[in-house]
Amino acid sequence: MNKILVCSYDERLLPTKGTSGSVCWDLMCAEDITVQPGEVLKVWAGIKTYMPLGRGSKVYARSSLPTKAHLMLANATAIFDADFRGEYILQLYNYTSSPVSHPAYTRLAQIEFFPYYRDSEKFGTEEIPKLEMLVDPDLYDNFAERFQSERGAGGIGSTG
Repeated sequence: MNKILVCSYDERLLPTKGTSGSVCWDLMCAEDITVQPGEVLKVWAGIKTYMPLGRGSKVYARSSLPTKAHLMLANATAIFDADFRGEYILQLYNYTSSPVSHPAYTRLAQIEFFPYYRDSEKFGTEEIPKLEMLVDPDLYDNFAERFQSERGAGGIGSTG
């Protein structure tokens, strides 16, 4: 399949663009969150992706994350490999001295899809794959089985 598929169980969690000129799509938190001072909290984003070999995704903080949401992405930029089939997780750090709370569906990060190169071979540079957004709770629950990969749904730190 030569397309990028973004799947969620909830239409409100599908990534959105703020304007037609936006480079990235905004990601939301899937539930109400409270991050304690000095804490790094793993926050579910409610999406899973299929990307063809040669594509990956990067998750960045939204520009307003530190000034309006009073949080930072603990890992600055998260990289998601083409063969990852699990739910996207945002690692949010509260740098303030007070708890920081946000309701579900707050836009906290942004996602970019990119080509990458491996060894001497080029992957993902011949054409830009179509991006498809899909709400399908059954597919979401069975995503790793439907789109099998060596990595599967293993998340943060699962490759060593």
